[in-house]
Amino acid sequence: MCRADVNFVIAHPEGYALSEDFTQGAIITHNQQEALTGADFIYVKNWSAYEPYGEMPGIGTYDSWMLTNEMLQQTNQAKVMHCLPVRRNLELSDEILDGPNSVVIHEAGNRVWAAQAVLKQLLENI
Repeated sequence: MCRADVNFVIAHPEGYALSEDFTQGAIITHNQQEALTGADFIYVKNWSAYEPYGEMPGIGTYDSWMLTNEMLQQTNQAKVMHCLPVRRNLELSDEILDGPNSVVIHEAGNRVWAAQAVLKQLLENI
């Protein structure tokens, strides 16, 4: 996404930075409301701290980061994505997962086709 012609914003609590190898060109913020404002798509994913891995408190410490319909009101009717599996009411609220803005199930279905394309490419190059 950093190479695409889009405004790509990564929001995370302080201490949870991703490797700079993957974030060059992205806007990085610790302010979730700032990141959500006007967003068209939201990709929710929890992660552990990159440096030092494993030393930061785990998920649940930042309950205010769980995406809810109230937070979604700041967006441009954003579509919500998650790679699955997801922990309901920890990363995403039920109202988001089961709501009209969720494309989580469609995204999961597309993963099958993507995996098939990769396998086909691998098998053709044997």
